[in-house]
Amino acid sequence: MKIINGNELTIEDVCDVAYKNEEVALPTDPKFWETLEKSRKFLEDYIATGVPTYGVTTDFGDSCHNQISVEKAGELQRTICAYHGIGLGPKFDHETGRAVILARLNGNVKGGHSAIRPVLAKMMVNLLNHDIVPVIPQLGSVGASGDLTPLSYLAAVIMGQRDVYYKGKICPAAEALKAEGLEPLPIEAKEGLALMNGTSVMTAVACLAWKKAERLAKISDFLTAVTSEITRGKDTPFITKVSQLKNHRGQIESAVYIHNIVYQSNRIWKYEEFLEKEIEKMDGKGFVAQHNKIQDRYSIRCAPQINGVYRDTLRFARDLITEELNSANDNPLVDIEVNRIYNTGNFYGGHICAACDYMRTALANISDLSDKQAEIIIDGKFNGLTENLIPFTPADHPRAGLRLGFKAAQITISAIRGEVATYCFPVSLTSAPTEALNQDKVSMGTISARKFAEQIELVYLQFATHLLAAMQAVDLAGKKDFAQFTQDVHTEVRKLSAFVEDDRPLDKEATAVAEWLKTTELFA
Repeated sequence: MKIINGNELTIEDVCDVAYKNEEVALPTDPKFWETLEKSRKFLEDYIATGVPTYGVTTDFGDSCHNQISVEKAGELQRTICAYHGIGLGPKFDHETGRAVILARLNGNVKGGHSAIRPVLAKMMVNLLNHDIVPVIPQLGSVGASGDLTPLSYLAAVIMGQRDVYYKGKICPAAEALKAEGLEPLPIEAKEGLALMNGTSVMTAVACLAWKKAERLAKISDFLTAVTSEITRGKDTPFITKVSQLKNHRGQIESAVYIHNIVYQSNRIWKYEEFLEKEIEKMDGKGFVAQHNKIQDRYSIRCAPQINGVYRDTLRFARDLITEELNSANDNPLVDIEVNRIYNTGNFYGGHICAACDYMRTALANISDLSDKQAEIIIDGKFNGLTENLIPFTPADHPRAGLRLGFKAAQITISAIRGEVATYCFPVSLTSAPTEALNQDKVSMGTISARKFAEQIELVYLQFATHLLAAMQAVDLAGKKDFAQFTQDVHTEVRKLSAFVEDDRPLDKEATAVAEWLKTTELFA
């Protein structure tokens, strides 16, 4: 049970409610309810004086010069919900819809600043706990004034309108509410804006995407570890002291993670042992062309520096997303401590846009790293094993010349890497004026979050394909000489994909491995 008070939600809380259907509740503290009630009463008293109140007794955006009577305030809120029903394109899934409700509820109860009625907060709790989830189109938000159009689908469902996910199907909201014994709740003064004029869709999408992205840090580091094992790399790049000298926390974490895997591997050279056994002595010679290089390629040697950036970007993005999740982000806002109404711009999704812009660039870098490492382990010129990781095949073998192994898999890895890189343009820079030049600088945060979520799915597919190649190399080199963790990963992957003896399609197997990577405890 998650207690929702506007201040303490984490990304993990959002994931629990979204994926595990964990129930939520509002605080039992009387002060919490007193704050909501005082805030609502202040708003009602304020608009009763006849002072124009943005979006409550005035029209919206550029039309805010049009003032209406207090008696029309509720109808106006229902109107904004109606005309914003122009979301288009694919729909967010059931889990994302749950995350949206939770994020909106948390923002709306924070400090009473949204001035919603307590009954509206309770209605959102009911939607979550009865699992009645709005079907929300993905297209239609510029990220300021918040997620107006997609959040109108939540407001509409509260009133018993539009469609919902319910018991595994899509049905009319009124039908689902009736089945659960719930009455539709007409929204009243200010409540349409409170529900719609905020960042909850982009924040919900960013939360779920961030959690999937977090796991990729460990997977990327493992791919580095196993690549180093396959190619008989040196331990030096992963020694903790090396990264401590560089100072960056993410790099240290990456190096430690990799070193914890490879330090027991019989295929990784300790540097002193390498010099002793693999380097020819000068013995008075003026020149020696060594057969072995004393340091590895950048894609191995610099991997902690590369994935360290990814880990530190994750940390930075988490802070921005969590702060937004626990913010009051609609307009106007009520402050009962000083009895003021603030016409403001907290609905602007710039921080979510920035977090997701940064994450997409960091993701593209670890995708590029994987592409380079896959080349090393698949290409027979570098892997020390076989061409394209085919089985060892004598010239007189009936299948000689008929085995191409992971040649096409490498092309797929490179193709995905290229597509992942196309997501890197900073979406924040696509801001353009709209809504009669009132919304003349917008965040585009929802698009940035959506692109972040899409890009992650591509990286999982790429890493899964890379992993299949790595496990083929492990078999060719001899599993027993690899680190125990590598052997554990190999055992699990082999449950989904057998050693490639003779060429076969690997599409379904790679897809299954990608799904396994998202859930396995090995990379939790």
